[in-house]
Amino acid sequence: MATANRRRRIPSPPSTASFSRSPTVATDPPPYFLPELIPEVARRLTSLQDFFALRAACRAYRALLPLTPSNLASQTPLLLVPCDDSESHALLHLPLRRIHRFRLPRTGLGATHDVVTEVRTFGCRVAISNTHYSRPPKRDLTIVHLLTGERVCLPSPTRVFDRILLSGDLVVSWEYDHIIYCRVGVPKWRMASVSLANDLYNLILVKDNIYALVNPGQRVALVDLPDENNNNGLKLTFLGGGFDIQEDGRVFSLAECRGELLLVIFSKGSEGWFHVLQRQSEEGKWVRITNLGGCTLFFAGSCFSGCLGPDHPGIRGDCIYVTTSRFRCVFSLIDKSLDGVATLREEPYRCPPLWVFPSMC
Repeated sequence: MATANRRRRIPSPPSTASFSRSPTVATDPPPYFLPELIPEVARRLTSLQDFFALRAACRAYRALLPLTPSNLASQTPLLLVPCDDSESHALLHLPLRRIHRFRLPRTGLGATHDVVTEVRTFGCRVAISNTHYSRPPKRDLTIVHLLTGERVCLPSPTRVFDRILLSGDLVVSWEYDHIIYCRVGVPKWRMASVSLANDLYNLILVKDNIYALVNPGQRVALVDLPDENNNNGLKLTFLGGGFDIQEDGRVFSLAECRGELLLVIFSKGSEGWFHVLQRQSEEGKWVRITNLGGCTLFFAGSCFSGCLGPDHPGIRGDCIYVTTSRFRCVFSLIDKSLDGVATLREEPYRCPPLWVFPSMC
């Protein structure tokens, strides 16, 4: 009986007969896109909500729209921001001022006397670390894909780490004179050290190569991890070349654009707030550049977050986007203009907004 009732509630298809006096019957176009057009439509969408709504329209669309960089090519970068009402984080779509609250990990915004939670983003993945200041101290690390919800829990390393880097299945962390690293799927941490005369300040992965800023002297070096069969220390190959930037109060950070290593200098000099240097391998020196070929660099504080190619919808080319817990700004390398906006008030233990790139899934 229940089945029969359900069937009676389903509207019958329209009759082929028409009560119109016209001898021809006008038919509306089908209320859907042709399957071969679906990927092209998806590539033009700039909102995740629109993308997933299209994907959920029917099974055929879902099969045609896997989560790939090409299907998400026009997606606007999002900000992972603290969310007070849930004591966690949410994704903020800046142009639309829209909050996305799906499949996000629950993370504490603050700190207790025993645990401090930190969050770092890498494309579409988030690394969540909980430092337990017990005796002995330990840190748990979870890697979460924000679009699929996939989670990988890594074992606690032998010592508490400070900063973290994630590329592919390689997880690297470093603190001063040592690096610890492992691979997702092979949850065994290894550690390698450099000489006491060198401190690792900043690391980046470019084309499967690890580069580091090394103190003293803010020198750039290529880092070779020891092979699997020995426990030798890290090998540093310094690239050489000086920096012809003389302002005080400088902060250095490594970055990457189209597979090329860059050095970005944050300063407050008369020549602009940011300087971008690219190494000329033939001449063996760093040269200042005034454009990025239409690309855009993104930073969370002084930490490099990612690079988007030219003509990305809603993004200014040849610019540097920076976000902190107090403000967001956009600096143009072309005309040296700086556009900024105040954001949330800075609070103790509050995580700054972090960039998330759906197109880097």
